[in-house]
Amino acid sequence: MTDKSVYYDSYKEDRDIILEYNQINLKEVGVSNILGMGIDNLTCMHAVAKVVKMIEEGGVHHVINLNPYKLIRYRANRELKNIYNKSSLRFASGAGIQWAAKMLKFPIRERIPFIHFMMELIRISEIKELSIFLVGGKPETAERAFSNIKKSFPDIRIVGRHGGFFNPDREKSVVEAIRKSEANIVFVGMGFPKEDRWIAKFSKQFKNVVFISAGGSIDIISGENRKAPEFFTERGIEWFYRIITKPWRIGRLVRICLFFVHTVLYRLFKSR
Repeated sequence: MTDKSVYYDSYKEDRDIILEYNQINLKEVGVSNILGMGIDNLTCMHAVAKVVKMIEEGGVHHVINLNPYKLIRYRANRELKNIYNKSSLRFASGAGIQWAAKMLKFPIRERIPFIHFMMELIRISEIKELSIFLVGGKPETAERAFSNIKKSFPDIRIVGRHGGFFNPDREKSVVEAIRKSEANIVFVGMGFPKEDRWIAKFSKQFKNVVFISAGGSIDIISGENRKAPEFFTERGIEWFYRIITKPWRIGRLVRICLFFVHTVLYRLFKSR
């Protein structure tokens, strides 16, 4: 039987993490305009600090991570664009967004790989005793993700976990379970754009929570899906690795190509 344990001990290096985050100045955070879409211009530490501030100040929030494929979909679909515009935090996880920002002369501070952001947020949550709920993948996948996170962060408060596939009746129970758990953070990994629509549909039933669109991260953390090799992650082209390993997703490549074409044309017409 294949061992699907995943450890994140690299995030447990000796750091005075509370001191580091106390020194973060969120007033430094600006917004870059990429093809008419506002993207928060910030570092990973800024992004984590913003989520912690959202929790401290209360209210319902939605955090989105962006790559070229998602940005093109958000621009083209009125419903998704509305969800995007109402979100509290949008950061660049794909290298294509960083390239476009530079091309359009709205450079962003850094690209924030989502798994890195997620592990950093879990670490600060462990220290601050914030609570987390996981939704996504198959039931056994969510369970393994929970187990693997606990191995790296034994004191983390994961107050619930549930697979991301359910019928309407079960869906009501899941929403109620999340609500009753009073989780501070809910990672929703149902895949884009399903997870965004799900968050938009049910967020009105909550008073104080930060929903985070997590894509396939729960599958990766569980060991169900293999993380892209370093060659791809270092260059921010995990999407290309996914297309190679799952060729039926080739349609995504068309939208990604559209993103690069739109960026070049946008730059050309803007400079005239």
